[in-house]
Amino acid sequence: MTHIDDKKQEFVRLIDRAVNQSQEMIEQSPSHAEPLNTLVSELQRIKANALSDQLQPSEGSLTLGLSRGLADWIEPLDSPLLTAVGAVERYYQEHL
Repeated sequence: MTHIDDKKQEFVRLIDRAVNQSQEMIEQSPSHAEPLNTLVSELQRIKANALSDQLQPSEGSLTLGLSRGLADWIEPLDSPLLTAVGAVERYYQEHL
C-alpha cells in the first residue's frame, strides 16, 4: 500500500467517524435531523470524491467548509460531532 493510500484510508476513517456521530445525534435530537442529514450527505460526497481521486487537494489552504456550517447551530461547541468534523477538516488541510 502506498503512502497516499494510507492517507486516503485515514481520511475515510475520520469521515466514517463523523458520519456515525451525526447519525447518533439524529437519534438523540430529531429536531436537528435536517442539518445533520445534509452534513451526512456532504461527508459521503467528500468520501466518494476522495476514494475516486476527485477531491481537490487542500494544499494547506482550502477547507471543506464543514465546521463553519456546523458551528452555526450545534450546541455545545465542544460536541463530539464538531470534534469529529474538525478532525476531518484538519486532516484534509494537513495531509491532502
